[in-house]
Amino acid sequence: MGLTIQTCVIVDDDVQITELFSELMTLQGLDVLDIGYNGLDAIELYEKHKPDVLFLDVEMPKLNGIEALKNIKKIDSSANVIVVTGSTSSNIQKQLEENGVTEIVHKPFDINKISKIIDSLNNTVSMYQ
Repeated sequence: MGLTIQTCVIVDDDVQITELFSELMTLQGLDVLDIGYNGLDAIELYEKHKPDVLFLDVEMPKLNGIEALKNIKKIDSSANVIVVTGSTSSNIQKQLEENGVTEIVHKPFDINKISKIIDSLNNTVSMYQ
């Protein structure tokens, strides 16, 4: 039996993206527990809420998404972290995969792809874990 993805936290330094993403996740039936704007927020909000999934940007102030991912995986090695990024760098993708990212979605994101990822998380385990 797979997980049931019901809660999420969204972290991106672009306020418009967090607002849009929050609305989209609500429409997907997810409960958006909190929103953060940098990597330090991501770690703090993950620890506070332990969401079923954390949506995380890579390029952010204070602490980038890769460092945030590393810290979150230390807190909970089974954390579901979906990175939503504008970066197409293969080096960044490699670092994310090495640190246990659940999925990588490129901006501009496709809500259907994100919906399929959530569905697949409800039924399986990540290929990167």
